[in-house]
Amino acid sequence: MTSIIDVSERKIRPIYEAIDNNSLKSALQQCNKLLKKQPEALILKALKGLILERTGKTEEALKLCDQVKEKKPIDEPILQALTMVYKSLGKFEEIVKIYENAILQNPNNEEIGNHWFMAMVRINDFKGQQQAALKLHKTFKSNKYLFWAIISLLLQAQSGPSRQSDIFLSLAERMMLKAVKEKGLKHIEDVHLYLIVLLAQKKYKEILEVLENEELNNKCKDDIEILRIRNDLLLKTENWTKANEISKNLLTETTNLDDWGYYLMYLESCLHLITTITATDNSKNENENNENCDISTKSVDLDQVREFLHSLQEIAIKNSEIKRGPFLAELELEKRAKEEIKEYKPKTEVNKLMVNYFEIFGSKACCFEDLQQYLKGIPLDSAKKIIEEFKSTINLSDDDKKSKIKNIQKNVNIYKFERFMGLFEELNENEMLSYVNNLINSYKDALQYGEELPDTEYQYGDDFIIIGSQILFDLYKKTGHNSYLFQAIFILENALKKSKHNFQFKLFLIRLYQKIGIFHIPLNLYKSMEIKHMQLDTLSHYLVERSFSLGAFEDATQACYDSLPIYRSNEIETPEMIISAYKFATFSKIQDFIEFQNELENSLQKVFIDREIIRLEFLNASKVTKNGITYLKELDVTDLKYEDEYCKNRRDNRDFAVLSNFNPINKPKFEEIIRVSPKLDLNWLKLFTFIPLILKNIYVTKDIEDIEDINSLTESLEKLLSQDYQSITLEEKRLGDVIIKLCQLYLIIKEVQSGKKESISKIDAAMDNLINSLKVSEPEDISNHTIQELSWIHFHQFSLFLEACNYSMVTIEIINNIILPRNKKLKNKELIQNIQNLNLTVKKHLEYLKKQLDIFKSIVEGEKSAPRIFEYIKAGSHIDFCSDEDNVFEILFILNKIENNWMASLRDLIQQTDCRII
Repeated sequence: MTSIIDVSERKIRPIYEAIDNNSLKSALQQCNKLLKKQPEALILKALKGLILERTGKTEEALKLCDQVKEKKPIDEPILQALTMVYKSLGKFEEIVKIYENAILQNPNNEEIGNHWFMAMVRINDFKGQQQAALKLHKTFKSNKYLFWAIISLLLQAQSGPSRQSDIFLSLAERMMLKAVKEKGLKHIEDVHLYLIVLLAQKKYKEILEVLENEELNNKCKDDIEILRIRNDLLLKTENWTKANEISKNLLTETTNLDDWGYYLMYLESCLHLITTITATDNSKNENENNENCDISTKSVDLDQVREFLHSLQEIAIKNSEIKRGPFLAELELEKRAKEEIKEYKPKTEVNKLMVNYFEIFGSKACCFEDLQQYLKGIPLDSAKKIIEEFKSTINLSDDDKKSKIKNIQKNVNIYKFERFMGLFEELNENEMLSYVNNLINSYKDALQYGEELPDTEYQYGDDFIIIGSQILFDLYKKTGHNSYLFQAIFILENALKKSKHNFQFKLFLIRLYQKIGIFHIPLNLYKSMEIKHMQLDTLSHYLVERSFSLGAFEDATQACYDSLPIYRSNEIETPEMIISAYKFATFSKIQDFIEFQNELENSLQKVFIDREIIRLEFLNASKVTKNGITYLKELDVTDLKYEDEYCKNRRDNRDFAVLSNFNPINKPKFEEIIRVSPKLDLNWLKLFTFIPLILKNIYVTKDIEDIEDINSLTESLEKLLSQDYQSITLEEKRLGDVIIKLCQLYLIIKEVQSGKKESISKIDAAMDNLINSLKVSEPEDISNHTIQELSWIHFHQFSLFLEACNYSMVTIEIINNIILPRNKKLKNKELIQNIQNLNLTVKKHLEYLKKQLDIFKSIVEGEKSAPRIFEYIKAGSHIDFCSDEDNVFEILFILNKIENNWMASLRDLIQQTDCRII
């Protein structure tokens, strides 16, 4: 076998340097030059494969690497070059094979053995990992390999059938105990692994005993995660006295004064000790039957708990920055004591405690979240009184800038609490507008204090605008007047100039613009947020969800593709994170990394994006019908899954809580209210999986005997559409019905083609059903609409109808290709003519769509459309912002931008329609 030693290091070093400098052309030339002299040198072939992969010639690269792999190389440089190619192309199984071959030939090479193990980590082969780790442990006697085997057993237990879990966990524990007896636990992470094994078996008592072990305790006494595990288990095992003592001691340490977890542990233990008589005969029998129950005689008095918290408050007040923990803990204590202690007597009313809390912390943004749970369900009269008391804590006599800023921040929170407690729900339209005007004025007044803030910071009064915009949206929902949507856009755009990085403004604007049928402005806002990494999975739904519906098909396609890098990164980079965790023995992170990998690998959002891309690409490909058929021919449906098991395993990582919500607890969250269309779910996923699958099967099915899949898919689609699923819009249901009618027509044609003459009589009815289904799907007549009434639903209707006609034309073309005879016969002429007429009918529907789009276009591009919208706004109820002459230029600029965006989407829709009519 020719290996690296056949090529001198002096000769190949320039190739490595060229690759490192990304001078791939030079590297390839040098490689080819040497290969002419030594055509069988494996290192040269492997390096050439690497160069070809990096220049995008993946097939050639794989061919070369496979040739090298067949020679079963053992030299590390060759193996590394092959690994880089296979890793980059996602061929992780091949990496396992090359190192498996290498370790068989050189079993005492520890480095190769490590690479072999890590190769299996990349493909989550937990059983293979275990076997490899045990072999490494047997050969090299290092405990790290034993621990690798143990974590591999844990992962098998976690991912395998439940009946095998106990076996894996029991074996892992025995191996762990062996390491303990041999004093093999040298590091904190080794202890972590031991605890993970016991936690997986819910052996809580044993864990606490392990943590009492002096030697092990010394190793991990300062480890925060292990302390958290211990504290959680003290509560789970109802060891209230110990939990109480530990949490109390921890809270007396200044560094823990604001640790909310310790407060919850302390309060939980206190309340149980107060409400349970542990040293009486009444509880003796119970304790005997419950080995976990705390049987100590310690008693705790409610007043003692209060005094302890007050002592912590005194310490907190002395600090330069007062900690919230002890004050919030007092609120939590009184709330829970009232709920859990029968003879509860308040020392201080909760309402009074809230006012005291607000006085100290009302200027902090977190104050609203802190007090929410204590204010929910409070009667209206009490709510008004509390708000007045909150206001009384504002000291207007302080003139220094710092105090003024604190007053602004307190006012922001007061407005939030007023909305949260529903204090202005009884206001009429004019009163609500006056309320918004007050908010805008408060925002303007606050601007002077933020003049020196860096561009990256928010203005102190930004939330005044958020609340005001939410109220304007409430008015839109209440009255149905789009004017309020425009007004909300105006004040948000105005505030965004001062706070260029305020993502709340941007997300809110994205939704508002989408509401009036705009795609490109939200696209630019979304791009300006520089969303990356995990946020592509959690936040991309704000832009790409139903992006098909807004007409900007090419830009929507690109936006969908721009959301995919996180999933590719997960395939390549996350396995390397897991490998690093093994290398550095950070066992506590391995399961977290694997969970992260699974969340992205099984992301529901990724599937939604994939389906949206298919819709968009199919439409763009089908401008010429035969190209649409080519797209179907090349469409890989391997990943188009919809089965219940597949759906059950999808992970919904979308973030719906990021948008500010100050709504009352008994009302839907603001994100739900401002959503432009129903939230996508598994039913939507199934609908847009059935459609391409049905069309693909229509294309590939040749014989009548092969129609079983089409029948099954059609039945599933019919069943789906028969249900009243809220996640599927009316237009999407109608699209699904068109697909069913197309399928039924196709199946009848196949029956006729197979010689079933009785099916000929069904053809006309099937065609009529399709035509009627398309007729029902037509968008509403827009001729009586005014420009200010245009919205997302109009674009949704246009786009979905275009999609329905497109699928119809492609399917009709497939049918046409089926019935066109090789040798023209008289008996087919009538059917051929009918199919051609059907195609013309679909084009007539497209002509209707074109007419509606032209009407829409004339409405938008009519004379002075921006001033027309502005006059409409000013003619109705509006905020003072719209009457201020200083804002006219900015408002008209925004309205012109909206008009241009409408026109861009309309041009795309018209172009897509025209190319199908011709």
